[in-house]
Amino acid sequence: MAHPSESCRPVPSRPRDLRRLEPERRLRFAPGATLARWWRELTLLGGLGVLWSEFGWVAPVTTVGTVALSLLFGPARERVAGEVLALVVLHRVRVGCVWAGLENRSGNLPLLVNARPCGEAVVVTAFCRLGTRREDFAAAAEVIAEACGALRVIVARDSPRRERMLIVVVRPRWGWPGR
Repeated sequence: MAHPSESCRPVPSRPRDLRRLEPERRLRFAPGATLARWWRELTLLGGLGVLWSEFGWVAPVTTVGTVALSLLFGPARERVAGEVLALVVLHRVRVGCVWAGLENRSGNLPLLVNARPCGEAVVVTAFCRLGTRREDFAAAAEVIAEACGALRVIVARDSPRRERMLIVVVRPRWGWPGR
């Protein structure tokens, strides 16, 4: 017969349940991770700042106006809309990873390296850190699809290396109203 204290311990049925046995982690601010996640936005903001410091207010207003005028033409509008959609989906996939609890034992999220539009889908390249696997992402595909507002999410292998994979977000709603 088992000791009474043993019946109170959680019995893990899968490896994810082992996290209940570990002490709570204290989240800390990581400036390098923040820069790695927001480098596109920071580059755009820095570029406009450099234009403003070198040429005054005329250069950033002219640059933003040129981009706005290019949106009047079909191919440029589709390209800019696709890039903005890829940027939004990249952050929404990261939110889906948080919702699904896709982190390693140190509490680090997987690295989402790149996002590119591809027709009515966005392809996100991800790098799994030690402790997360492609199967974990496949199991959490519905949660990631919910975070992105997508029809579905497909997880595929990117290369022979186990830690690299592709997350294909099919028809995300962000940026496509009415779909």
